[in-house]
Amino acid sequence: MRMVRVHKVPGRRYLLLAGAGAVLCASVVGVLAFRAYHAPAPRLMSLADGTEIFYMSDALIAPSNAYPNTREIKIDGEAFVRAPAGAQPLIIRSRLMVLKVSGAAALRVTARSNETGEEADVLFGHVEATKAYPSRENEPDILLDGQEVMVNETIDLQEKETADVPGLRSWSDALVASVTSRNAR
Repeated sequence: MRMVRVHKVPGRRYLLLAGAGAVLCASVVGVLAFRAYHAPAPRLMSLADGTEIFYMSDALIAPSNAYPNTREIKIDGEAFVRAPAGAQPLIIRSRLMVLKVSGAAALRVTARSNETGEEADVLFGHVEATKAYPSRENEPDILLDGQEVMVNETIDLQEKETADVPGLRSWSDALVASVTSRNAR
């Protein structure tokens, strides 16, 4: 039997160390990325006229500078709005919709600027919905308790339908409860 002599490859140790270093670096980057990500947190914005806006921290909510003299809010994201009756209507603007809320109302607005469609679901109240962009067909829809409107600019559509009231109530109750428990801490 003949013995074969195995020669050590001079760079093999360095190759193993480099591989271990790459794995360590990837692990550190992964941990830092995980820590940098913040899950959206529930928030409440209470306005001077008693309007309450419940939303997640990844939504953008912007009342007008003259609020409550000019009852106008811009929303980009998803929010639940509880508005008391006021001397003038509450105007909610998004990229695709203008909602005119008359009297006391509660509604969910889903209006993310990175999506092609938006909607508003009325739990209770009186809301007039129109498109916020130029359209040959821009007749307003009047929404009452349990109704919703969907708007899609890509196909220039605004459609009124029946809302999923139990689902809306469950969603809004959970959001309000999460804000309340967060604020109680």
